[in-house]
Amino acid sequence: MRHETKQLLVNLAIGLGIFTLLALVLSGVWFGSRLDAITIDQVIVTGGETVSHAQVQTAVEAELEGLYLNFIPRRFAWLYPYDEIVATVSETPRVKDPVIERTKKALIVTFAEYEPVALWCSDAELPACVFLDENGYGFAAAPDLAGGSYTRYVQIGQLASTSDLFTDASDFALLQELVDLLEAIDWPVARIELDQARDAFVSLVGGGELKVSLAMMPVDTVDNLQTIREAEQYADLVPGNFAYIDLRFGNKVFVSREGDPADLEVPEIEIDGEEIENATSSEAAVDDSTE
Repeated sequence: MRHETKQLLVNLAIGLGIFTLLALVLSGVWFGSRLDAITIDQVIVTGGETVSHAQVQTAVEAELEGLYLNFIPRRFAWLYPYDEIVATVSETPRVKDPVIERTKKALIVTFAEYEPVALWCSDAELPACVFLDENGYGFAAAPDLAGGSYTRYVQIGQLASTSDLFTDASDFALLQELVDLLEAIDWPVARIELDQARDAFVSLVGGGELKVSLAMMPVDTVDNLQTIREAEQYADLVPGNFAYIDLRFGNKVFVSREGDPADLEVPEIEIDGEEIENATSSEAAVDDSTE
């Protein structure tokens, strides 16, 4: 037999062996990935109080349908689409911190639920709102809510959106602290508008506005407000009988009953041993333009 013929037969044998081995491997993967013992056939959803478990289960089941490369089932327990399932569950409104685990043939989906503490609203012209959690994170669109169940926050010049922070988490904590302190003195807050300079304009239930700065601690701001209210000439101050109180400038406080603040002169009042300076007509007018 010629050498070339022998080499050809050897090459053919090697090729046939490789093909046979590859076919065996592919057949093994094909049948092995479809064995009942390693096929996910159940999705169990736990956690959350108001999130529909059926909705989450349906979404996860949809991710398990189909094949990888038209060959390996996505339900194959060793290669199920973990990342895609986490992303899908995370996109479900109100779902927080999903955890996906496999126990034999069952996929267990567990999650916490975002709890709303306030509303982030676009503005007066575009009143669409989203729910905010305790960190100021917008996690879901809110229905058109009436009443004052939640304080409404507005970021001046910015639309409300989900999957985003209303503002820095530390600043949001300061705003929430301010809301709690005002609630404690029976001055409940209806809405807060925040600007880029960290000035906040607090609309009170019943009327009136407080102008505050996040550069001051909320407790100091409210202490200054309480000192003003203890003065005889301001003992009657309650939400609804003044236009605004400007507390942004430490010991210099401006009070506007109504009308043009340039007509107002704030008398000297001691706060923490220091006097609030008289607000002349020109000072009050400048203050009025700062908003």
